[in-house]
Amino acid sequence: MVVTTKSTIVVNAAFLREIKDSNPEFYETIDRLRHVCETDDSPARLCRNLTRLLDQLREQLALQFSLEECYGYMVVPSHADGFLGEMAVEVHAHHGMLYMHLSDLAEQAEELQYRGVEPRQLRVLVESACEFEFRLREHERAENELIERSFRLF
Repeated sequence: MVVTTKSTIVVNAAFLREIKDSNPEFYETIDRLRHVCETDDSPARLCRNLTRLLDQLREQLALQFSLEECYGYMVVPSHADGFLGEMAVEVHAHHGMLYMHLSDLAEQAEELQYRGVEPRQLRVLVESACEFEFRLREHERAENELIERSFRLF
């Protein structure tokens, strides 16, 4: 006889808030990405800055998500499920997708930098980086909302 228990993911609001509050450099890098996306720098300089920034953000995002997944989310039996459980599962699922998207952008930037900056490809990359920055901010907003709702329950 095999007994299985359905589980879900919930947020550990206090730890998740602490992780977010203890890493201002991560949020400063996101702000710098927005600034680089909006700059009028020469294509070569823009590509260099974007490549460096995307690589830096990839390292920071890996650390941030790793900490959040270890301490900010918990797997619990599904009887604790509900709206917040569903929201936590959805928001948690963003981590892998966002990291893979950022890794792809960083690799594209490195390739563009080393092969030679082609203005049209750079423009597409900048637009993709701006879209990523928006999606990452939306993810952070959703996690903050999840934290706030969790605190209101207790």
